[in-house]
Amino acid sequence: MTATRKRIGDIAVTAVSDGVLSTSLDVVIGLERAEAERLAGKKPGEPVEIPVNAFLLELDGVRVLIDTGAGNTMGPTLGKLADNLRAVGAPPESIDTILLTHLHSDHSNGLVDDDGRAIYPNAQLVLHEAEAAFWLDRDEASGADERIRRNIAKARVTTGPYRERMRTVRDGEALPGVSAMLLAGHTPGHTGWLIQSRNQSLLVWGDIVHLASIQVPRPDVALVFDVDPQAASATRRRLFDHAAAAKLTVAGAHLGFPGFGTIVRNGPGYAFEPDG
Repeated sequence: MTATRKRIGDIAVTAVSDGVLSTSLDVVIGLERAEAERLAGKKPGEPVEIPVNAFLLELDGVRVLIDTGAGNTMGPTLGKLADNLRAVGAPPESIDTILLTHLHSDHSNGLVDDDGRAIYPNAQLVLHEAEAAFWLDRDEASGADERIRRNIAKARVTTGPYRERMRTVRDGEALPGVSAMLLAGHTPGHTGWLIQSRNQSLLVWGDIVHLASIQVPRPDVALVFDVDPQAASATRRRLFDHAAAAKLTVAGAHLGFPGFGTIVRNGPGYAFEPDG
């Protein structure tokens, strides 16, 4: 299955797969390897597969896409989003607005094709002002490490065709029924998109969780992808507390597929209960 649809009041939300990212438990920090293997159910050296989801919103005749996947930059198991959008009757040319959770490769490289041309030629690009300031408004050489420097350079390329139709936002309503929520840590401008209609809500939370089997029961555990691991862990715990108390439906880029569900308390920790 490559697409799953649900409704939040008057807004249709479709989870659309970009594919699967293959990695290893080497990306986990702050946890002993044996415990990481136990929680993940993996043997030493066994690969870890992380789904990569994007979300299509349809509201009042407008099509909004949250994140754009990896494009052709991260191997043959990713870069499926554009074709999967076509399969559900929403080709890239029909997308009016793109909301980015952040500018990491598996969320934004799919903005452009191999020649650097816009895959979504009619879409306005929207991201949090803190994310734009960190990745787009400074020189590549100012990055604190090689991972950040590479991403600054790549973000400049992937957003290039959209610069004249790019809009930055602060926290609050960005589109009717859709609000930005700064969830900093994974990146400085990492953003959740809160969808609200007819007393129903859904938070598309980006990369609050990468490895659900580990980070849901252990929200203190960070990954090497986090720009600020301590802040990412603090944000995750704070959001888990809120989501569990409010019984808020969430959707994650890496929460399995389609990634819809709720966070519930489980003893001293938490559990994720997928929809259905």
